[in-house]
Amino acid sequence: MTIGHILRQAGAVAAILTAAAVPVAAQSTITAPPKPDKSYTIGVLEPNMSIPHFVAQAYGFVDEATKMGMKVILYDAGEHKNVAKQVSQMEDLIANKVDVIAFVPGTGVTALAQIDQALAAGIPVVNVNIMSDHPKVLGRIRSDDYEMGRLQGEFIAKKLNGKGNVVMMSGVSGNGAFINRAKGFQDYVAKFPDIKILSEQWTPNGTDRGVKLMEDWSQTFPKIDAVFTSADRLAIGAAQVARAQGKKPGDIVITTVDYNDDTERFVREGWITAAMAQSPVTMGRYGVWAAVRAINKEAVPTDVITPTIVITKDNADTVDISAVRQPKGWKPPLR
Repeated sequence: MTIGHILRQAGAVAAILTAAAVPVAAQSTITAPPKPDKSYTIGVLEPNMSIPHFVAQAYGFVDEATKMGMKVILYDAGEHKNVAKQVSQMEDLIANKVDVIAFVPGTGVTALAQIDQALAAGIPVVNVNIMSDHPKVLGRIRSDDYEMGRLQGEFIAKKLNGKGNVVMMSGVSGNGAFINRAKGFQDYVAKFPDIKILSEQWTPNGTDRGVKLMEDWSQTFPKIDAVFTSADRLAIGAAQVARAQGKKPGDIVITTVDYNDDTERFVREGWITAAMAQSPVTMGRYGVWAAVRAINKEAVPTDVITPTIVITKDNADTVDISAVRQPKGWKPPLR
């Protein structure tokens, strides 16, 4: 399945929202540039490659850059809020005089001064996945996070027939992607007065965090009908608690974002009711395309949106995950 086919399968994407949930320009498209005549070096900064989503994204960067004859310097900050490490890594790329930087910041305000330094050194900065607040980054390649939250709201409202108690694991505080997912969900379920949001908590994306929140909520609230999660590690934690409590798959509707190996197993077994699968491999590939265009001083489209596919146990066998997940056994060439 080609990227173009996946885009057509995903259908039209709704309005894109920034971290403050304000509509921005309509989405753009990007096409693959010709392979450069010389070898360039691209620096790639990922925020947290303990999360499979970013490993898949790194594969997209590295594989596409290799096809373009480019050298890759790949860094991992190890945690979204490890700002000091990403700042140091950005400074290292500038000192190494890379030709272009593909930046996935841990937060919207990470390394703003270092972006200025890169631009002053003639190094363009392409922004992928998590949006930077810096006004001069290029591309802004990402999923429509608001739409992924809205899709979860639509799915849960339908499953609950418009009535029930919901809890929200909204993800990393201060992160625009998670803010927009939560906002999209809340805006949709607000249409249903009989859907009650019992609690919303902001927390890093970790299975242990999902377990702890679900255990606490289970003791606090007599009845939980659905769980919104903005990332799949949290959903796995919630599903593990539901299973340990003796519930059956589907007794609690659990929705999430991303579709990694463990998530797929929980979806196929019915513990996670629906996963909004991003296209992180495609994000990485688009990032390289934007990088080559920037090096060539060509126009780089802004607000490039990658597809989202809603996956349940009923359609899991029909989904081509080549845009979602790296090949088995691939290891990122980290510095």
